[in-house]
Amino acid sequence: HTLSSLLSALSVSAYYLIKQPILSEFPYIYLQQSRWYYIGRLYRNKRVFHGRELIVITGATSGIGLALANELASRNCHLVLGCRNLTNGILVRKKLEQQVGPANTVDIFELDLSSLKSVVGFVDSVNSLRKPIYALVNNAGIFYAEPGLTIDGIEQTFQVNYLSHYLLTILLLPKLKLYPGNSRVVTVSSKAHQDVERFPDLELHREFDDSPSNRFRSYQYSKFSVVTFSQKLSSILANSNVTVHCVDPGNVETDIYRSFPPLSNKLLFYLQKPIRLLLVKTPREGAQGLLYAIISPETPRFYITKHYSNSEEQQEVNT
Repeated sequence: HTLSSLLSALSVSAYYLIKQPILSEFPYIYLQQSRWYYIGRLYRNKRVFHGRELIVITGATSGIGLALANELASRNCHLVLGCRNLTNGILVRKKLEQQVGPANTVDIFELDLSSLKSVVGFVDSVNSLRKPIYALVNNAGIFYAEPGLTIDGIEQTFQVNYLSHYLLTILLLPKLKLYPGNSRVVTVSSKAHQDVERFPDLELHREFDDSPSNRFRSYQYSKFSVVTFSQKLSSILANSNVTVHCVDPGNVETDIYRSFPPLSNKLLFYLQKPIRLLLVKTPREGAQGLLYAIISPETPRFYITKHYSNSEEQQEVNT
């Protein structure tokens, strides 16, 4: 599959070389077209909100969540960022206010997804704003974490990636339904969910030891749960004003891989750097699918991946 993809990228590059056959530009053209093939392009919609719509984002102090907050901050919306570390959250808010000015509201509330009590407390904080919600973005997550139980006695990857977001979505659903127009629930998925053939015992810690394969399997099960829940919720809300979407951002250079040996090892990381520059997205590039799901004037499809056209009228999204 990888060889086939690479050959396709080469054929695209060859097309551009024929159109403009200047040998000195070959490296740039080849790399640029290859990146477009693997990464997709930026979503060009310039929509600005006029009603100060409330958008809630989890995991917004780094990676895709921070990039998304940067994209949305200048669009006249009211951002609520759920942050495990309030100190980091306050720093993010200061940077966003410097970027767009104090006229745009950014609220920071504590949210530790390894604690269901913290999720309930976060919901209380959001409800205290007394505003309907335009979009809920379930972005936060962990990958390749050490096996262990949360304070609630639940396998931690399953709770952080899925169960706490499930609870958050259900508790904020009344506020989403109050929005005077189409509101959206957008959750970060992963292609890893496709390899799950059966779901094991819900007490996942019984299934797994500390082996590398089991660390990855716990992540797969959490993302499988995200997609199946989102599908079910989408069907339940089919006749409401709330639409539900899953976004697979692809491979993105973020801190989620900090526990993954091939990338947490500095030597291996730098050895891979050239190929990662070609095949792996920046956080801003990784946030484009989420941005599309949130601001598209049309109702996006349920499952969104990487590809967009630059035309406002014909947005192309792979499913």
